[in-house]
Formats: sequence, structure tokens, C-alpha cells
Amino acid sequence: MIKPIFIFQAFLVFTLAGRPQTSKVGGPFDTYNIINYGAKPDGITNNTAAIQSAVDDCHNHGGGKIVVPTGKFVTGTIRLYSNMNFYLEAGALLAGAEHMDDYPYQKDFGFTGPGAGGKTGILVANEASNISVTGSGTIYGNGDHFMYLDSLQQGSDFDPSYTRQGLDYMNPKYGRRDGPVLWKGSYEQRPGVMVIFSSCKNIRVSDIRLEGSPNWTIAFLNSEDIKVEGISIKNNMDIPNSDGIDFYDSKNITISNCFIQAGDDAIAVVSSSLLTASHCILQSRSSGIRIGYNVFNDNNSGNLIFDNIVIHDSNRGIGIFQRRLGDMENISFSNMIISTRLHSGQWWGHGEPIHISAVPGLGNNKTGSIRHVRFSNITATSESGILIYGSSKGAIRDISFDNVQLTIRQSLLQKGYGGNFDLRPVNNIAMGIFSHSIPALYANFADGLQIRNLKVEWGPGLPSYFDHAIGCSNFENLFIDGVTEQGARDSATVAASTIFLERGKAASVNNIISSSAKTKVVQTAVIP
Repeated sequence: MIKPIFIFQAFLVFTLAGRPQTSKVGGPFDTYNIINYGAKPDGITNNTAAIQSAVDDCHNHGGGKIVVPTGKFVTGTIRLYSNMNFYLEAGALLAGAEHMDDYPYQKDFGFTGPGAGGKTGILVANEASNISVTGSGTIYGNGDHFMYLDSLQQGSDFDPSYTRQGLDYMNPKYGRRDGPVLWKGSYEQRPGVMVIFSSCKNIRVSDIRLEGSPNWTIAFLNSEDIKVEGISIKNNMDIPNSDGIDFYDSKNITISNCFIQAGDDAIAVVSSSLLTASHCILQSRSSGIRIGYNVFNDNNSGNLIFDNIVIHDSNRGIGIFQRRLGDMENISFSNMIISTRLHSGQWWGHGEPIHISAVPGLGNNKTGSIRHVRFSNITATSESGILIYGSSKGAIRDISFDNVQLTIRQSLLQKGYGGNFDLRPVNNIAMGIFSHSIPALYANFADGLQIRNLKVEWGPGLPSYFDHAIGCSNFENLFIDGVTEQGARDSATVAASTIFLERGKAASVNNIISSSAKTKVVQTAVIP
């Protein structure tokens, strides 16, 4: 017994001398602590090379577990490979380096696409499988360092002359507390998406914290079999493009039990399918949940389920945007609480709890369709109404609302921003942001719209541009059964019917109740 043990120990010592290790988990030599490769948790040393050495060693030996222990480790971009778990222990902080040279371009790793600009962030994987990023530690993007926090970003994607306020629209005198702040340098010269998976399979991200991203936080591009659970994302809400989780051309996705606070879309789904998201809390300067824009291609999206989600203090709650070809269908939203408001600054959106639009985007003349979308058991409080806006017949079809309660309240920003529709990005700048009355629910070119059990409550002090509980134009096959309207609007200046229908045909309207004696229940200009 003595001799075999002695031989094994000698072999072990020899092996460790050639390759530093800390423990064995599930097989020999499969745990790789970055400390043993020279990483220093002092918050100053750039540990990119040391951490990459640990990852490369793990990869060269068939995979394993890379451990980031307690301490603050500064790093640039680290590339992950197949069959590895990147694990952050409790108290571990992986902090993004402050120098742009520490962040290569995506094309250096063999892909392009996600995020603002073309660089990478802290973790990146391309054409890999069986990867997980887990633990109780934190990845910190150091986003504030790459921004001018005292300067506001300006844009040219709308013409203020079309707005209700004219040249006074978005005047800083109405407030500037919501940003967005201006990034330093050019659009390209900032770190990329903090964590990127491109053309990957079987990915798990769980339990970690991600904070302070200067760009999108996590992006999945052309990937599949994805599970995101129990993570927390907390970004500076004033930083533009600091999305939470983005999916492009991906499928077979599960998101659960996540907290996301993002300076742009909290969850974005583009050209992706077979997704379930549940039990999440979201906050956004753009949309809590965004489907579409189809920035890169004309691919389809569909078979998406969102359930038991809270969206609070956001610029939009749910947004579905069709701006080029490619169809979006079979989407369900249920059991949700939404709170939205107007925000100051150049953000897209005007406080809509739900926004659905199909309008040609930049460089496009046609759009695909949005169809078979269900909303059920939604409770919303907002400073604007639900908007469904198609630019042509047939682009939006078969949308249904069941058991929706919407309370519309007064806004501190209504004088400088209110009473407008925001359809950006569009190829016709006149439709970017333009003046329009605000019904609690407005639909234009929506075929087969169904509304059941809608309750609208108007708060006190609302301006006169709020008019109808439901307004529909250019419709076909409209079905409304059960609308209850409470609270008074400024009907001295507005012909405030509960339901207003125009330029449509084939409407069924039943069981309408209004608490206001001054309100005309139904007003129509319907083509038979």
C-alpha cells in the first residue's frame, strides 16, 4: 500500500509544478483559480493576461471551472471557450479596465453585430458550447468612466416642428434629470457589450450581479439553448444603450427570477424565437420589454411568452416594433404590473404602458406584420395611453386585450413633452415625434382588434389632449365588449366620448359604462 501511494503523490507534485492548480472537482485538475496565474485583487493591476492564461489553460485541458475569488480584479476582454464554468465567488468583483486598448473589436474574434460600436466588453465567447457564468460575485463595467455625466446627448431623429410644443419641445427648462448623458469620444470608442455570446450553444448565466455597464450588458447573437436565471443587472439609468439582456437571431431561451435596471431596454428580443420569461422585475429608460426593430436583418420572431413580470418607472412598458420585413407572431403577455411615465431627454418613448407599431424604418419602404399578440390580466399606471399604430392595412392583425386596467395620471413633464406620439426610428421624419390626442387606447390600421373588460381610470388634472377611452381609425373587424370608464376629463374643451371610431368597418361594441354624465358613450364615423 505504501509504494503506490508514494508514486501517486510524486506524480501529483510533478504535475502541479508544471501547471498551478487549487483543487479537483469531478475529475483531475479541473479547477483554475486566477490567483495562481498571477492575478492580483488590488483594484489597480490590469489582470487581463493572467485571467486569460487561466482560461486558456482550462481550455487546453478540455474544460473546467475558472474561479474568480474574493477581491477586486481589473481586466479588459477575456475570451471564454467550450466546456467551462466561469465562477465568481462571493465578494469577487471583476471590474472593467479604463483604457480603450484593453477592449478589442468584435471582428477580432470572428463576428460583428451586437451593441453600440464594434468593440467587445469584459467576457466574450464565439462558436462555443456548454458555457456557464455563475456565482455570487459581480461584473462591473465601469460605465461612468466612459461618459460625460454632466452633459446631455442630443439627436436628430425627429423634427420638433411636428410636435405639440414646436421648438419648445424638450426644452431643458422642463427638466433634465433623466439624461441621457453623453459618451466620451466617438460612437466606436467605448467598450462593447459587457458579456457577449455569439454563435454559441447551451449557455447558462445565473445568480451573478452585473453593474455599471457602458453599453449593452449581456447579448446573445445567433445562439441557442440559453438559460438566464436569478441574475441582477443594475446600470446607471442615465447611460444610453445600457440595455439589460439582448437576444438577436437566437432561440430556445428561458429567463427567470431576474432583476434588471437598465438605461435602455431591459429585455430586448429581435429575430428570435421560443422564449419564456417569468418572475422578473424590470426598469428601463426605454422599454421594459422590447420586441423588434430588426436592425440587422429581415428574420422572423415568434412564440414568445412573458408572464408574472413587474415593469416600473419606465419610459415604456412593453414595446413591439416592426420597421422592416420579417414577421412577428404568437406573443403572449400575462399577469403583469406596469408603471410608466414621461422622461426628460432624448430617450425613445413617451410613457406608453404598451406600444405596438409597424412603420417603415430608416432605409425601408415596407414592413412585415405583427400578428397574434395577446395581453391578459394587465394592471398599468401611466402618464400616456396604449398605442397601436400601423402605417398601412394588414401590418397589424389579431391583437387582443383581456382584463386590462389602466390608470392615467398627471405628469410633471406634460407641458414640455406630452400630447405626442413617438414612432422613432422611421424613414419619414414627420412621423418621428408628432402631435396627437391621447386616448387611453388608440389603434390605427389594426385589423381584428379585440378588447374585453378594459377599465380606464382618469386621474385629476389631466390636460385636454387626453380624450377617449378608446379611439380607433382605419380598422376592420373590431370587437369591444366591456369598457368601464371612471374619472372626469376636461370635457369643456374636448368632445370626450368613451369610444370614438372613424374610417373603419365591421365593428361590434357592447357593455360600455362611463361615470361621467357629460361623456358621450360611443361616437362613430364608421364605414358600413
